[in-house]
Amino acid sequence: MYVMRFHLIIAYILLNVSTLVIAQSPELGNSSFDKFEFALIGDVPYSRDDFDKLDRLIHEINTDPRLTWVLHAGDIKNGISVCSDRIFIDRLQHFQQFKIPFILTPGDNEWTDCHRFFTGSYNPLERLARLRGLFYANPGNSLGQKTVTLRTQASDPHFSEYVENLRWRKNHVVFATVHVVGSNNGWAQFSNRTEADDMEAKRRTEAAIVWIKQTFEEARNTDARGVFVLFHADLNFEYAKGSHARLGFDGIIEVFEQESAQYLRPILLAHGDSHRFRVDKPLQNNKKQTINHVTRVETFGASNVHWVRVVVDPASAEVFTIQKQIIKKNR
Repeated sequence: MYVMRFHLIIAYILLNVSTLVIAQSPELGNSSFDKFEFALIGDVPYSRDDFDKLDRLIHEINTDPRLTWVLHAGDIKNGISVCSDRIFIDRLQHFQQFKIPFILTPGDNEWTDCHRFFTGSYNPLERLARLRGLFYANPGNSLGQKTVTLRTQASDPHFSEYVENLRWRKNHVVFATVHVVGSNNGWAQFSNRTEADDMEAKRRTEAAIVWIKQTFEEARNTDARGVFVLFHADLNFEYAKGSHARLGFDGIIEVFEQESAQYLRPILLAHGDSHRFRVDKPLQNNKKQTINHVTRVETFGASNVHWVRVVVDPASAEVFTIQKQIIKKNR
């Protein structure tokens, strides 16, 4: 009954969301076709044991003049450590060491899973509010020592709480972050779960679907050469639709399938969650054929504190080139 109710909710969302783009996203650059690069990280740091590795990662990124920004795919702590303000502030201070703009999308370890006894038995919704207050204190602005202005979904009065969903453009490519987390995107059951937790997951899924649709609408309207979308969760693309593994993710996958059928230029979907670097083609059309213009990259994570270089060349056919960056002392 629970699974059936969830799928009815997703079907309603997909049929009823508005795709009106209120305004175009900020252009970070001169709207040229010049090549540029950025760093992708995620699931780091998991604990204090990773701080030395994180320091080396920050140093390597800070000393690379080719990099434009750093994107973090969420999970700023492991799933068994306390979800305290002290941990949040510590992570924020570490991330503020990046000299270039730093952009974070939330993971499940920092709020969804904080109901667990060993994480402090927190109310996940209270932790989400605190996370937003700390890491998105200036809505529409990145973190990092050098900041940039981004479009936030919070500028839409209907989705005013979603300060973490961000979008911007650079050199004819559209970029977006969307809040989709592990633990079945917030639908995993736990003993003290309430109706408020269900409503949060429903509304956040609705916001995510709208944001993804608007991202692709902007790409079509601006004749963008490519689209990059960052989220936390491994969506379990390889599992069957309607399976428990895809509970909470079916609606997100479906909107990517729909939009990739209309937007035929390169699409790069990036996430963390499973802690293994991989690059593949995760989507299939209704004929079970691989959708070749959609690529998935998962970044390193947990004890594997390395990073991914993404080279963006709007003038090329592929647009995105992915290069894993191994930090020798972190092996």
